[in-house]
Amino acid sequence: MTYQSPASKFLSDHEVSSLEDVIEYTNFLLTSAGIDVKRPPIDLHRIYSHFNFPLPKETNFPNQQGATIFTGGAPQILIHEDDKTTRQRFTEAHELIETLFKELPGEIRLDRVKENIFGTKKERICQVGAANLLMPKDSFYPKTQEMGISFRTGERLASLYQVSLMASLFRLVDLYPNQVAVILWQLKNKKSELEKKVPDNQMSFFDERPPDLPPPNLRVKWAYGKYKNCYIPPDKSIPEDSSVYKSWETNKATRRTERIDFGSSERTALLENKPVAIEEERSVLSLVSEPT
Repeated sequence: MTYQSPASKFLSDHEVSSLEDVIEYTNFLLTSAGIDVKRPPIDLHRIYSHFNFPLPKETNFPNQQGATIFTGGAPQILIHEDDKTTRQRFTEAHELIETLFKELPGEIRLDRVKENIFGTKKERICQVGAANLLMPKDSFYPKTQEMGISFRTGERLASLYQVSLMASLFRLVDLYPNQVAVILWQLKNKKSELEKKVPDNQMSFFDERPPDLPPPNLRVKWAYGKYKNCYIPPDKSIPEDSSVYKSWETNKATRRTERIDFGSSERTALLENKPVAIEEERSVLSLVSEPT
């Protein structure tokens, strides 16, 4: 049997003008392949088999996880051979969404010029699409309601759906908008402090000593999501009496309901904190949710 383009088949009776339409494409892939979303993990090979889509090939990518080669016939998905299986699965799902963009009509194609056609960047759309393909809402969301929002839930669902813990946590955030956020904290100086520091090799006049950097604080490296509509600013510091700082200091997990300053306002939140190593640097990953 010859290759059947899933994107062409979907576009024959669907319009694509919003993120919701891209989500519908992932539902189309699942339904067409006869996949029961309530019995995870999602078997992507059934999608390849149904459309006679070439199986992904592993290759050595120096600075990326994957790509898709379009040569006029069946597209070929390439994935980084050294990535973990969970990372490879998400890359495959991401590239399957990319095949849809390749066949969109020219006037709505997401390129560098028109990347905001859906109100967000294409990379973000592919991430959300891939998440729904591997962790369908109709299956994933009810399980989160049964288990509650916690790292333990994220770990159990990551194992069940064969995705990374981070992918599982991000899916929780997407399904509970403004009620849960994930924050990575690292010990560092804020950007404005670093900009004021005079380089050590710069000459000084009249024996003037270059200003030293203030001691680094535990600060937001990045944040995913919002909590009760509060924006979580980058470089925001956390007090030393917080559960986050205790987790960093003791290198142990902590969990506590407390007031947290988001910059524009304070909120009471349940903070679950997990020490992690990011590029050999001690960091803390926090799951911020409503107190139970």
